[in-house]
Amino acid sequence: MRLRNMVFVLFLAVMVVGFLATGTAQALSFDNWEGTWFKVKMSETGKAGPVVPPGGEVATNNEKTTTSYLVIDSYDISATVYSETAFVVGYCVFNGSAWVNHVAVWPVLGGEPEHFLTFLTYSLEEIQNNSLQTSWIPLEVKGKESNKTPGEITSASFKNLGGIFREEIDSIIPYGGVGIVKFTGTLIGSDQVPPDCL
Repeated sequence: MRLRNMVFVLFLAVMVVGFLATGTAQALSFDNWEGTWFKVKMSETGKAGPVVPPGGEVATNNEKTTTSYLVIDSYDISATVYSETAFVVGYCVFNGSAWVNHVAVWPVLGGEPEHFLTFLTYSLEEIQNNSLQTSWIPLEVKGKESNKTPGEITSASFKNLGGIFREEIDSIIPYGGVGIVKFTGTLIGSDQVPPDCL
């Protein structure tokens, strides 16, 4: 009887220690996203028409899928947007002649480190067609933590939950364009990024 009681007490002690160890295991935090790179696929469906003189015909203004790169530089609790903490991100795009880095902010609008909502706003000047485009894109970001290394993100992606753009084309006849944006990203290593983006 005494042996059985001792075995039972030992069993309870092991269970309590195991439960406490599991309960205090490190969970993914927003800081763990720092240094994460994404390969971005972006396409646009829109319309454009002449600004001057008014009354000109509206034409299709679609753009095929392009590739760009985005890195989460830091999680900065002082970089508040919409009264929320935010990530500072670098967005690297090809402007027709070279890769160009832009700095943007991803506010954390809701969710947790494994699954959160954010919003990307950026302006892009394209040298080739002498245009300025501004985009507003709400995003859903997901990530998974490594089973072996706590805090290491081993898979991640994001996708747009809508998105619009406005384009101003400065040519002999100025044009204005508007439309919708498709914007998705998949996790990559920094070795897969063009050197000019690093």
